Amino acid sequence: MNQVLFICTGNFYRSRYAEMLFNHTTQDYMLKWTSFSRGFRSSDREAPISRHTMRGLTAKGIFPSQVRYPIKLSAADLALAHRIILMDEQEHRHILESEFSEWSDHVEYWNIQDIDFESPDIALDLLDQKIDLLIGSLETERNEFFWSNNHLKVQA
Repeated sequence: MNQVLFICTGNFYRSRYAEMLFNHTTQDYMLKWTSFSRGFRSSDREAPISRHTMRGLTAKGIFPSQVRYPIKLSAADLALAHRIILMDEQEHRHILESEFSEWSDHVEYWNIQDIDFESPDIALDLLDQKIDLLIGSLETERNEFFWSNNHLKVQA
């Protein structure tokens, strides 16, 4: 199974929303992709997940039965991922380059800012759009693979 890794600063808000929305949506499309999320920093929060994340998910009819606490990013996490997406380049590039510089050329940035700079309504809406585009591209890749694979069998 292919995996997408979503990374933000604390693994409390943006990356968790992206992870849960992605996993919920890929089930509908029967894609062989799953996601997980991590943060650059350990969280000292009392709650396991942001209330904005939970509000955004429940508004979409996604009701997580179990919610874990944030998890700090490790090199092993990066090695497991087939795609690595960081929430904001300005916020995260310098952290990635200082802690995991060998991964700098293997990531993409979505430029969705944290709550101090962007309202949750705007940030979650942007994440919805980015997840839709990501899943659409994965579905296209799958369809192209199946077409080329079947085309090669027909040609043989």
